[in-house]
Amino acid sequence: MMFYNECRYVVRQPMVWLAFVLVPLVAYVFAEGISGIDTLADKRLQILQMTLSMMVLPLICGALAPIVFLRDHTHSMSELILVTPQSPARRLFYRFTVMGVICASIMLLGFIIIWFTLSLEYGFQTSLLALNLWGFALMALPACAFFTALTCYTAQRFMSTVVIYATFCTLWLMYLVLASLTGAPMLAGSSMNSVWLFDAMRMLDPFGNTPLIAMYNNNASNTALNLYGDLYFYLNRLSYCLLTIGLFVLSLRLKPQRTSTKPLNSKNKQQTKLNRHYQVITATPKAAWQLWQLARMALLFMLKQRVNQLILLGWTFMMFNEVLSGIHYAEPLSVINPTSLDALNRISDDVLPLLGSVLIALWVWQLNWHNRQTGMAELISATPVRSGILLASNIITLSGLILLLILLSAVGSMTAELIGHSDIRLEQYPLQLGKVALSLWLLGALFSVFHSICRSPLIAGAWCAGILLMKYSPLSGKLGLTHTLWNIAASPLQPADAFWGLEQSQSVYWPFMTFWIVLTIALLWLAGQWSHRSTGHFNHKHRRLSFSSAVLLLIALLTGIHLHNNIIDERPLMSSDLRQQWRAEYELHYVAWAETAQPTISHIDANVEIFPQAGNAFFVLNYTLENRTTVAINKLLVGHDAATPIEELVLSAAYTSHYDKRLGQYILTLENPLAPGSMVQMRSRLTFSQPQHWPAVTPQFVKPSFSYLRGFPLLPTVGFQRQYTLRDEPLRQRYGLAPLNLAKPSTLFAKPDASHASYDWLTLHSVVSTDASQTPLAQGQRVKQWQQNGRSYAEYHTVAPIRHAAAWYSTGNTVLTEQHDNVTLSVYSPEINAAARLNMLAMKDTLSWMALHVTPYRGSRLNLLATPSMGPTGYALPQMIMIDYQLGFLATPAKNAGFDQRYRRAVHETAHQWFGHDLGNGVLEDSAFMVESLAKYIELVLIEQRYGTHAMQALVAYERQRFQLAIIGSSVKTLALVDATETHDLYSRATLVFAILRQQLGDDVLSHALRLLWQKHAYPNTPATSMDFVRTLKSLVDPQQQLLVDELLLGTDIKPLLLE
Repeated sequence: MMFYNECRYVVRQPMVWLAFVLVPLVAYVFAEGISGIDTLADKRLQILQMTLSMMVLPLICGALAPIVFLRDHTHSMSELILVTPQSPARRLFYRFTVMGVICASIMLLGFIIIWFTLSLEYGFQTSLLALNLWGFALMALPACAFFTALTCYTAQRFMSTVVIYATFCTLWLMYLVLASLTGAPMLAGSSMNSVWLFDAMRMLDPFGNTPLIAMYNNNASNTALNLYGDLYFYLNRLSYCLLTIGLFVLSLRLKPQRTSTKPLNSKNKQQTKLNRHYQVITATPKAAWQLWQLARMALLFMLKQRVNQLILLGWTFMMFNEVLSGIHYAEPLSVINPTSLDALNRISDDVLPLLGSVLIALWVWQLNWHNRQTGMAELISATPVRSGILLASNIITLSGLILLLILLSAVGSMTAELIGHSDIRLEQYPLQLGKVALSLWLLGALFSVFHSICRSPLIAGAWCAGILLMKYSPLSGKLGLTHTLWNIAASPLQPADAFWGLEQSQSVYWPFMTFWIVLTIALLWLAGQWSHRSTGHFNHKHRRLSFSSAVLLLIALLTGIHLHNNIIDERPLMSSDLRQQWRAEYELHYVAWAETAQPTISHIDANVEIFPQAGNAFFVLNYTLENRTTVAINKLLVGHDAATPIEELVLSAAYTSHYDKRLGQYILTLENPLAPGSMVQMRSRLTFSQPQHWPAVTPQFVKPSFSYLRGFPLLPTVGFQRQYTLRDEPLRQRYGLAPLNLAKPSTLFAKPDASHASYDWLTLHSVVSTDASQTPLAQGQRVKQWQQNGRSYAEYHTVAPIRHAAAWYSTGNTVLTEQHDNVTLSVYSPEINAAARLNMLAMKDTLSWMALHVTPYRGSRLNLLATPSMGPTGYALPQMIMIDYQLGFLATPAKNAGFDQRYRRAVHETAHQWFGHDLGNGVLEDSAFMVESLAKYIELVLIEQRYGTHAMQALVAYERQRFQLAIIGSSVKTLALVDATETHDLYSRATLVFAILRQQLGDDVLSHALRLLWQKHAYPNTPATSMDFVRTLKSLVDPQQQLLVDELLLGTDIKPLLLE
């Protein structure tokens, strides 16, 4: 009967019903929205089960625990319940059982939703159902039992709702951090940083995820994957079952806390009666005095809370540890001499906002509901203090707490800087922490609005939790809500960078924050009038909107509309779904043009005017279009980027034009068809304006310190663009596109001359201008440079065709230039130091080795530019190299580094002038083996040449460790190296493969193969594919060595690569 009553009570709680609604919804979002986990249905099911368990189970247990275990204490019924004839142990056992059943039922429902969703996609499979039931029985049930026992113990030990909330939120966050450090494939950006931590988590993981992830390593070869656990998994589950029993037994032995009272002795009572006197007290109507007293009392109340004292103390140590633990870290095997900017970047963009938001939610809850918890709500309601004054006092108190939090963060960070010998720059502290403080204050004010208007703490807490989920979880993206305003009470401000500070996104900060400030003030004013502070169940003022509130809300609405219009005017709002839809529509409407003869762009004459301070760049382009086909061309398809429309488009021949505005395509019909071998000139004009409400992103931005304008997708295109084609077959099926049925490169190009592609190369002439304090750069040889009308001009032209990947720059004037044979090498960096000279050395070494062993560099000039930390750490274009300033110029090798990452990166990017911009382009269906993997071979050769065998072996050991950690966390089936698309295959695995090939075949054979490849496939011949390299290499070795080449380049067994 008691168990039945417990069940009746629990199922009537709104929080339980909310959990039964939200968890299945989250499960459905995960199953539908998290793509790219794995193509195998059973493996994807298991990873989704892991994701759901770790994301929701601790939060569900923490939310339901006070309802189940603390309802007596919460409703001041503990003494009455304790005197009933029921045994406390029996009562606790029933509640433990009910809690476990509720959690298990919620998880079972979530697992069923995931299984059902995958069944709709993959079809009904008995094995999938069996795996789902197995996962629930051995993954979810032990976890539910453990967390139920932990909630039981915590409730019995502390008798505090706040402690339970804080404990389980902390456990949840700690597990997410540990999962990211152990390379959990469910978390984007996670990577394994420690093997011993991963091995420890195989036994300590409460969800059993880590031992299952470790088993995925067996999928490296073509052996069948066992998804039903190994010995570690079953030991893990058994240990947590035993731990559950132990925690429950400890809970039974704990005695419930009782509030102790110490009665006054008779002497004190008599003295109190004798000294008692009466004094007339009248209410002081001064609002300022009331506000001061209420704020002071609330602040003292918050600071006297033991939980808050522990949180603030722990907060300082946490910020200190977070900064000190990585203040010198740049990348693996590299360190930096840190400044305050580096120290604050450790906390100001992730740890401080995320944990601060959770803490603010807790503080707002305490401030708004402590009167009800202490039984003073009705008394406070009867006082002659306006609701607006009460709300304002809470906001002032919250402001003081946020300032204290920011101050403690600054103390922790500065202490870490002193110990870490950092360059302390005090101006960075108010600049960066002030922005975080404003965001936290706005978020706390919005939380206060919900707590003031909602009569139920549960409903108000649900609104606050929803805001946190939308703000910090991928839920908004999965729901297609990609508008930048979904980052509530914040702006798209990017982390500060050593190259240009906050210049990347500084312009976006105040437009967004102004909107949030106006909206928050309007809602606070409304909350002051619509407060739930009332003795009745209904407040009829809720139905009336005062004139002042209406005006403020209207101002906020107009501010939001103005901001939204500015955002979409500068750049269309394109979610991933909208981009896929655009590409599908483009293919549906224009795929016929793929087979329609189109002219080739053989020359571009560009006049580019860059205005860094204004954020504009003006292009005047003259294309030479040549008909290299065998048929006459009477129609041209000309497209443009959606964000940068063409302002003028003119042909030198008579034509008519039709414009598709929605897809950004012009169809130009020639009155006289363009005969084979003939040419026509196309003139266009466009303007690139740097968005002020979007952060600067590659591949185009114009900023005062640095400007980068890549031709694609900025410049007009001619013909159907195959790179816009959707390649994911399920997506193609969804949009009604014909299947591509693309074979792997090893199959597609298995036979010689299987590729009929051609190079897309052209000649380029550029006249570039920028501010007088900067240098204009473009590809090609610099013809001349001059100053005119307060601006700097330069003229460039390519002496021979280059790959169609034009780019223009505006950078600082500080440059290191050297002549190497007939090539002018330049390094542009804010300062010319040892790192700049090291990058110059890497370029010279690469050019010398390639000229001696493969083929000389085609160009007459090669520029290397230090760039801000945005996007890849290194990127190469024809005759241009971009290196991250922090990693390439400020970092230095760590003490345990066997090689210099700066030299390695510069060699790799320089090698792309051959691998990627000489060979390795022109065949869209090929993999990146010819581009990235062969560049890794050059790294091995030149590091050994410059620093010796020990340094080369250190690079191999480093890549072996990276590869081992990557495959443990990878859920993608291993492919042949020439077919691979995963980063760890193209880089780390390629390094290991070429280390073996160098040892077994020798550099003479490998370089000979590369020379033969250039002789046969260099421009203007047919482009080379990955299989052309394999065939060429095999033609130079004996049959036994050919088997080795096949095993390493065409095989899928990676176990030999992991052997030292």
